[in-house]
Amino acid sequence: MARRPTVTSVQIAREAGVAQSTVSRVLNGGSVAPETRRRVLEVVDKYDFQPSQAARSLVGSRSGLIGVVIRDLTNPFYPVMVKAMERVLHEQGMRLTLVTDVMTAEEGLAQLRREGVDGVVFTSALQDEPLAHRTVGHGIPVVLVHRTLADFPADQVEADNPTAGELAAGHLLGLGHRRIAMICGLAGSSTAQQRGRGFRDRVRAAEGATLTEIDGDYDYDTAYAAVRTLLAAPERPTALYCHNDIMAYAALNAAAAEGVDVPGELSVVGCDDVPLSAWERIDLTTVRQPLERIAQVGVELLLGRLADPELPHRHEVLPVEFVGRSTTGPAQSAS
Repeated sequence: MARRPTVTSVQIAREAGVAQSTVSRVLNGGSVAPETRRRVLEVVDKYDFQPSQAARSLVGSRSGLIGVVIRDLTNPFYPVMVKAMERVLHEQGMRLTLVTDVMTAEEGLAQLRREGVDGVVFTSALQDEPLAHRTVGHGIPVVLVHRTLADFPADQVEADNPTAGELAAGHLLGLGHRRIAMICGLAGSSTAQQRGRGFRDRVRAAEGATLTEIDGDYDYDTAYAAVRTLLAAPERPTALYCHNDIMAYAALNAAAAEGVDVPGELSVVGCDDVPLSAWERIDLTTVRQPLERIAQVGVELLLGRLADPELPHRHEVLPVEFVGRSTTGPAQSAS
């Protein structure tokens, strides 16, 4: 097979019609006009240009750096996972670098390649995730953590999300609730699909139970507005299941704004059990994911892949646990 010719940043600049300094700014995340950035990245991608490749070849084939792709830094779920990953990597003498959703897929891939990462952990992949597919396409080892993709050629680890939904539904039904609503996570995410399916199937199997579903997108503001509208309706639900704890916090605050007592008039269940949920002023009933363990297993799978690229891909599913606190109580009709 013919060897790909070596391309320099000067040639990249010439073909993109920009100065070499502009290529440098694009590759280092500097301020560049969107159209100029697009042109440069197209040429970079065309030639599979990796500016750090030559330097890396002088010191060995590994950088000791792992990329972690994260979508929402404001969600306390993700810092818990990142901290656990960092601890495992530190024990192995390795480091991590973050890529956030502020970047496009092209910009994210350019950063990962520029920094010469050995592998990438994706914490919040969606169906048809462009960056994950492009990363694998460039031969960089990938592991999916927390979220999974069907038929994706990578190791994957997640919680038992269908059971999480079933546990939440069983708890609310056991308290006598029959007018129930579900605040759904982001469309296209495996967690929302799986938690929704587990909860939905259990509620629909219960005699006399009704289920209303509204979109919350795993976002506080979206969920807050949706729950306020829901609670202002003439026949509001007596119980809510939220696909993550952040949306459950939004539901608690929306209930307070509408003058609805929790848990007297409305029971609220979340999912994840991030540390804030155990705080006394929140005390959220939720379903616990083993957040740190998911992160640890994900990094271990990736390190195993780096040690032996020919290993068969693995898909790990870790157990969840129901955590009862003070945001749920008997339905009024069952009191």
